[in-house]
Formats: sequence, structure tokens, C-alpha cells
Amino acid sequence: MGWKGSLAEVPLWFAGRLGPQPARSRNDAPRSILVLRPNDLGDLLTTTPIFEALRRRFPDARLVAGIGRWGRAIVENNPFVDEVLELDAPWHNKVVPDQSLGAALRFIRDCAQVRAARERGGFDVGIDVVGSHFGLLLMLRLGVRYRIGVRGYRGGWSGCHGHIRFSPMVHVSRAALAQAELLGAHDLPEARPQLYLTDFERAQAAHVWRSGAVAGRRPVRLLVGCAAGLPDKSWAPEALGEALGRVSRALAQAGGSDIVIVGGAAEKSCAQTVIEHSGAAAGIRSLAGQTPLRTTFALAEQADVVITNSSMLLHAAAAFRRPTVAVLGGTLGDARGHDSVWGYCAPYCSVGPENGKPYGRISGWPSIERVVQTILDKIAGHAVSAGPDRLSIGLN
Repeated sequence: MGWKGSLAEVPLWFAGRLGPQPARSRNDAPRSILVLRPNDLGDLLTTTPIFEALRRRFPDARLVAGIGRWGRAIVENNPFVDEVLELDAPWHNKVVPDQSLGAALRFIRDCAQVRAARERGGFDVGIDVVGSHFGLLLMLRLGVRYRIGVRGYRGGWSGCHGHIRFSPMVHVSRAALAQAELLGAHDLPEARPQLYLTDFERAQAAHVWRSGAVAGRRPVRLLVGCAAGLPDKSWAPEALGEALGRVSRALAQAGGSDIVIVGGAAEKSCAQTVIEHSGAAAGIRSLAGQTPLRTTFALAEQADVVITNSSMLLHAAAAFRRPTVAVLGGTLGDARGHDSVWGYCAPYCSVGPENGKPYGRISGWPSIERVVQTILDKIAGHAVSAGPDRLSIGLN
């Protein structure tokens, strides 16, 4: 946060003192808690453990997820979320096109979503997970009486009653849990995304995966995300296609493979390029733009290995502890730095460029050979843990 952001903290400090204040004793359990996270899908996924932490601490409080309409699928069926409050805020996401200062202020002042939310009479507690000037103003506008934010990132902390300090080396899920700790939540779940599927959603995914078998062994299921939220974080589809083609050929003698590409409508052309460069024998299928987000989650749960860039799919796979290979490069030259904030413990692993550079500079990408070998190693490791009746893969 630069000097302009720091200067903005002065009026926000006054706004926080003049705004809604806690009307109940500090020892009283809150009746309602708003968790504000109207950001991208991966951001929201990393935040989901906070709802369980808050429920353990305040079993009778009404937990409200203040999220963009695009994120509803992530908290659907979550037993710890009582209500979804749609707030399509024009900041810190890639969905709302106009994210100017004027658009943000108009949203806070005039948006119908905000006006409707104000009619409920406010919230006892509000947590702005990302921590920003606009997030604070929105909490004030919504009548949040006790506010928690983040100091040292995007601002707004001076108008809050409590805050954590931003650190670029703390995992985003753990940082969200630290905000719950400010409310006395010390019985914490694992800092890992949470997704709750239905039996119907699982059945839909099972129908997508091929059920055929060779020599009594079913194909290895590989779920692939071919793009990231930012072009600089997306491995070239030509390289990804060649890598997947090599993996498919390596698995041909061991039951074969079922490789499925998922993504939004914007990834259709990217997925097609991947398929074109994989070779005709690879048999890769693309469901980009065709699969609801909840079905994508169920596909991830049933995949043997998930292959992705630094994207939402990485966090969805982590929710189910699926073996994952994240291909990192572009502006993510430091794989270890990335993983400390966005990665997870095994069976997740990442493959970064051989000669990484600091964040903010374009670096190279790992070689196709390294990515292919990492994927095959991950498949082999999963085959061992799954047992001989599940997978049997010989690598040459």
C-alpha cells in the first residue's frame, strides 16, 4: 500500500469512530457474523475454513457469506454457512469489468444489493477477509458494528476494531483463520479449502469419467485446467498439449488414460489448442464451457491426478486432497514463494522454472520433460497408495 493508501486511513479512522459501534457487551456472543469475500473463485475457496472455525466458536450465530454471485457454487451445501448475501463488489476480482474508484463508490452508495442488505438492520460482526478501503466502507454502509480487517495490504484497518497484519509468507487460508482467532476462535480446522458435494453431483461426475478398462484396469483419470486467471500465469497450451500427449502414450500400456480438460467458456479455444498439440492418439476431451462449477468440483474429487496452473482448480483439488501438479512460471518465478502462500502439503506439488526470478518479473517455465516426469511420478505414487486393484502403471 503506497502513500496515497496510507493517507486515506486518516478519514477512514474518523469514519470508523463515527460509524456503527458494538451495542452489546464484549463478552456476549454475536448473533450475526458477515464474512466479506466478493473476490475470485480461488480466493473464496481458500477462505472457506473460516466458517467452520466461526461455527465452533459461536454455534448459535448466523453466519453470512458476503460474496459475488459468481461464488455461490463454492459455499453451496456448506453446513457452516447459514446465508449467502450476494454482493457483486467492483474490486479485487476479475469478474466485474469496471473497477474504477467511481464504480466502487457508486456500488457502496447506490447498489440495490447493498440497499437490500441494509434493511436487515446490520451485523454484530463483520470480517473483511482481503482487507481494503472499499471493504471497510461497505461494512460501514451495511451497519457492521464490530469490524475486523487487515493491516498492511489494501487498507481500511484503521476503521476496524481489530485486524491482522498482512504477511506475504503466510498461507491465505491460515490468514483468514487468524481473523477468526481475533474473535476467540482457537479450535481451528485445517487451513485447507472445504467443498461439500451431494450424491447427485458425484453421480454426475462418475458418468463423465470413462468406465472402460484394459486388462482389468480402469484408465488413469487426469483432470486438467489449461489456464489461470491471468495470462502471465498460464503455461502455453502448445506445451501443455505436448506434455499431455507424452503422458497419454506412457500410460497406454497400463490401462490407458482418461484426460479431461475443464474451464470456463473463455478457455474453449485454449483447450482446443491443447488437444491439437497432444496428438490424435491421446484422446483428450474438453469440457471447457460445458460443465457447471459444482460438477467440476466432483470431477476433481474423483480424479487420480489434477494438473493445473496457479488457478481455482488447484484449490478445488486441495479440498479433496487429490494428487496435484501445479505448473508455475510467468510472473510466478519463485515456486517456493508461491507455495508458501497458495500451495498445500503432499499430495500437492509444483513444478517451477529452473531459473526463477523474483515476483513481478516475467520468468521462464519448466521444461516439458520435467512436467511430464513429475506427472508420471505423481501417478505412480498414487498407484502405490491406491493399491494394486486400483491402478497399475509401468513407466518407461
